[in-house]
Amino acid sequence: MALPVAPPPRSNDVAIVGWAGITVRIAWTLLILGVKVRPEVLREVRAHVLYHLDPATPLPHAEDMATHLTEAWVARVRGKPLADPWPVDWEMPISPRWRRALDRALDPVAQAVFRKHYGDNRGVSRLETSLDIDRVSIEAIQAGLREVVRRVAVSDGLPLDGWPPQRIDRLLRRLAAWSPGPCPPVLDVAEGCHREHVASCARCDRIARLVRSNVLEVDDLFPPSVGARPTQRTRAVVLQLHPEARAHRSRLLRELSVPAFPLEDDRIVFDAALLDEATPLLKMATEVELPARHQLRGAIVEGPGSWSPRGLIGPLSDRGAREVLHRSWGTVDQLGELPHALPEPPSARGWWAASVSLGLVGALIVGMLVAAPTAGQGQRLDARFVEGRGGWWASFDVPDEELVYVVGEEAGALVVALQSEGSADKVDLSTGDGSYRVHLAGRGALVASSPRPVPDFDLLVARAQGAPDPLGTLASELDGTAAVRWVRADVEQR
Repeated sequence: MALPVAPPPRSNDVAIVGWAGITVRIAWTLLILGVKVRPEVLREVRAHVLYHLDPATPLPHAEDMATHLTEAWVARVRGKPLADPWPVDWEMPISPRWRRALDRALDPVAQAVFRKHYGDNRGVSRLETSLDIDRVSIEAIQAGLREVVRRVAVSDGLPLDGWPPQRIDRLLRRLAAWSPGPCPPVLDVAEGCHREHVASCARCDRIARLVRSNVLEVDDLFPPSVGARPTQRTRAVVLQLHPEARAHRSRLLRELSVPAFPLEDDRIVFDAALLDEATPLLKMATEVELPARHQLRGAIVEGPGSWSPRGLIGPLSDRGAREVLHRSWGTVDQLGELPHALPEPPSARGWWAASVSLGLVGALIVGMLVAAPTAGQGQRLDARFVEGRGGWWASFDVPDEELVYVVGEEAGALVVALQSEGSADKVDLSTGDGSYRVHLAGRGALVASSPRPVPDFDLLVARAQGAPDPLGTLASELDGTAAVRWVRADVEQR
């Protein structure tokens, strides 16, 4: 006969015992902020909140922090810094004595204003209609509520007498949502039982109202049997731009080839596992000073957190935002020092002189130039392509005497950006360090080089225009006549 097995001890983790209260506080805050409470959004914000909460956090304080963390999450997803002039207030837990002092001091009308305005977020105009009192009376009640809180806090040694009304009002909203418990079973509350308790408990009142309005399902109020508290870990890159370079942040966010998200008003965060993929564009950005090298720095942080389509979940982004302040400008962790700006391109005057000289020398060795290029000439062209700005950056290096042909593919048509007639024609693309760079809009780019003009180049381009794969067809036509490198969004670099 099997021996009886005792059930496991009840968990004291606030993520489990406070699951319903935290979930309701998150959903309530999302509604106030104008965010629809979708299941995936609720799961994401709840994970974000639980990453921040210590398991031993008392439930009323955990609910209080859930409000603040939800507001911060929404602001971050919207790409805006959190408008909070008094962030340290959230570190001050609510005293139960303050709420009891309010309950004793308020008459029924003041109690209704307290619950409906500060607890339910109803505006003064709506209260005028529902309570049948004028605005002057409501504002007088608000002033009285503020004075009660000031007096009781000062008696506890907290100097709230110098706080502005807006700051006291936020404290009143926290007090209106404060629920000490104990509360009846969540399922009973959701099904409409214990109405006397629900009428006096903000937590249970919101549970009943959100379930009745189909904002939450009953299943949302119960933690999973396994994995209620998220435990994933990740690594993140946090980039900071100098105040003079903040205008470049939106462009970097668009051009980075990896999912990247704004953080505060001068930072960017993305998955550190994708740093290698983002490196070419970061280096190119500082080379063209968008932003300059001394206006960008980055840190890599590791810790609890996970990624979602809306950004980084958990406290890691806040930690990264602090740690990046201790990095030197012009450096990124793991990447090292960013490159300096490229020098100004040289004057074209010397190139034209060199072209004339090469023409004279070419007349002497014309027999050597009329020979077809060998397969080894492909090594004379060194090119690389980086996707960005709605097209491709093509960087290449060729011998000075080479003729260069640059073609892009945009909307299914070939666009010739450069067709050299002389070796000096490519000087406008010079970066100043002996190499060349050009941006080609569209889905593909091609660079070809040859020591002599490509016969019937215009005809080859026209013939390729009508092909299903114009750029690939042109590359095939040029192969054997010139060294060719090309890339397209759906084809690896060749």
